Amino acid sequence: MKASYEWLKEFCEFDLPAHELAGRLSHSGLGIETYEPRGDDWMLDVEVKSNRPDCLSHLGIAREVAAVTGGTVRRPELKASEDADRAFTDLAAVEVTAPDLCPHYTARVVTGVSVGPSPDWMQRRLETCGVRPVNNVVDVTNYVMLECGQPLHAFDLALIGGRRIVVRQAAAGEVLTTIDGTEVRLNGDECVIADESKPIAMAGIMGGLESEICETTVDVLLEAARFHPGSVRRSSRAHGLSSESSYRFERGIDPEITDWASRRACQLIVELAGGDLLQGSADIRADTTSTPEVTMRHSRLALVLGIRVDRDEVEGIFRGLGLEVPGQDEASITVRVPSWRGDLRREIDLIEEVARIHGYDRIGETTRMPVRAAQPDVADVVQRRARRFLAGQGFNEVMTYSLVAPTDLQLSQPWHDGAPVAVRNPVSAERTHLRLTNMANILRVKGFNQARGTERVNLAELGHVYIPRPGEHTPEEKLCLTLLTDENDGLRLLKGVLENLLLELGVTGKVEEKPGCAGPFDPEQALTLRLGDAPLGGAGVVSDRIAEDLDLRAAPALMELDFGVLTAACRLDRPYEPIPPYPATRRDLAIAVAEDVLWADVEACVRQSAPAILESIALFDIYRGQGVPEGQKSVAFSLTFRRGDRTITSEEAEQAREAILAALEGQLNARLR
Repeated sequence: MKASYEWLKEFCEFDLPAHELAGRLSHSGLGIETYEPRGDDWMLDVEVKSNRPDCLSHLGIAREVAAVTGGTVRRPELKASEDADRAFTDLAAVEVTAPDLCPHYTARVVTGVSVGPSPDWMQRRLETCGVRPVNNVVDVTNYVMLECGQPLHAFDLALIGGRRIVVRQAAAGEVLTTIDGTEVRLNGDECVIADESKPIAMAGIMGGLESEICETTVDVLLEAARFHPGSVRRSSRAHGLSSESSYRFERGIDPEITDWASRRACQLIVELAGGDLLQGSADIRADTTSTPEVTMRHSRLALVLGIRVDRDEVEGIFRGLGLEVPGQDEASITVRVPSWRGDLRREIDLIEEVARIHGYDRIGETTRMPVRAAQPDVADVVQRRARRFLAGQGFNEVMTYSLVAPTDLQLSQPWHDGAPVAVRNPVSAERTHLRLTNMANILRVKGFNQARGTERVNLAELGHVYIPRPGEHTPEEKLCLTLLTDENDGLRLLKGVLENLLLELGVTGKVEEKPGCAGPFDPEQALTLRLGDAPLGGAGVVSDRIAEDLDLRAAPALMELDFGVLTAACRLDRPYEPIPPYPATRRDLAIAVAEDVLWADVEACVRQSAPAILESIALFDIYRGQGVPEGQKSVAFSLTFRRGDRTITSEEAEQAREAILAALEGQLNARLR
């Protein structure tokens, strides 16, 4: 759940900054995954365990804050006044025919509202909690739900047939269009909110489109109810529908908050949208709740935790959590469990509450094997950073089997020229060997997607391949990064992705490219890659023959890299590089060279002959055709010059350009176009 730091302060006074509050709550067992600034506020992303649905609200989280800070919790005061001249029963009626599915249902009516935008303060709080503002009436229902954990729903009273609400079990075949436009055909197991003729909401999950609040709404029927968690969960799964409301109902809500939430929401609607609250309400309840008393012995607390906790501190912890303490003596303390803490039923439950609020870190170790946080492994950090980067580049990560059949496609790879390692006891006849490459599997993933209507994919796999070692039974495990793309000019795209990945990982070495590479590539469109002195891998466009064998409608581009080489060359603690204070100047060159001259040859010649003011060189075009002699090609590239001590002059840039051109003419027999 996303919570507002400033909102929490309205329920419990504290002076901890957001980062310290997050740490204190996390140490007490209420995990704060992240905390991020939101204007003048902070958003706390709270990890709520399944047994603590009370913390799916600011009021519930505030109780935890009070327990760890020693503060007290206060709920907003109810000030709603009712219209003495008109009663709820004058305009609406409610009937519950399925009390097992809806044990408690309340409804109130507010007339004469003016629907419009919510005030800025409410919109900011909703947005901080990840909820999109709609209008002042709907926003109030979401606001109160985030405030106390009770979901609510507002109906346009004029759109309820017969102005009559019936909470019943659905009839098989009934159709409901939800507020998100989804048409749902009911199977008969659901609990629905209906009018006199048809369903208008799926209970606890989502309201109907026909009765939603809109700009023309004048009279509002406000629902606050409690639905059976199992029923909500089954209906949500059956129809693939979920909402903030269903998330809370599935886990169980406070059975005693429903009426308070209804009154609170009516108060806010009247304040923000105007109108009058009619006297009375529909309040139909089929069950009762109890507040059991649980006793905890101080001797048992000391025995379980191995430490003694002061009695006054124990009492303060329980009161901070909102538990009443009707009695205590030297030997024990008795608490009355409130309705929102259904997880507290035994003595050990109370001991756990004391332990987590007192602080697990303050409970001494009784073993000589202390547990310490492990330092992050560099390889793991690099892998996480690479995965995050590739996801940002639009690649979907896949995971394929390490056990494969020794097909020709599996043998077509740059790492080893022998057969793969056989498994002594294979799991199936199709998975008998350890893979030598990820490329064969990722091509089959491409075919799988194509067969199901996805023509273009960008795929990535970071997985081990297994290279046989002569004279040894166990193979070398090489971690390889494999990329596949269907985009136009895919090989160039993959080279760009590799260049950006090197920047992301802080790899300063240069990747050398040489034509040709063993693998499932077209021989004319394949490259062998090296990083410094280490072989990095290969890349290319899949050959037409292999694309045809796999029934691929287009030949994708592939790249497979030895990720261990990248990890060894990465630098995660890159130093700060100041922005150059002086401007650069650029010169473009287009030269004609022989067909067998590679761009790598041109770049090496330029860098060797260029003066120190050369900052970068970038290829931007290769052309063959009119104006270029047969057997030659035109190579166009840009040169960027810059000085670190002053602005470079045009004369200096021209002199550097002429020196580079002279070297190209002398070493590569190039000529200026």
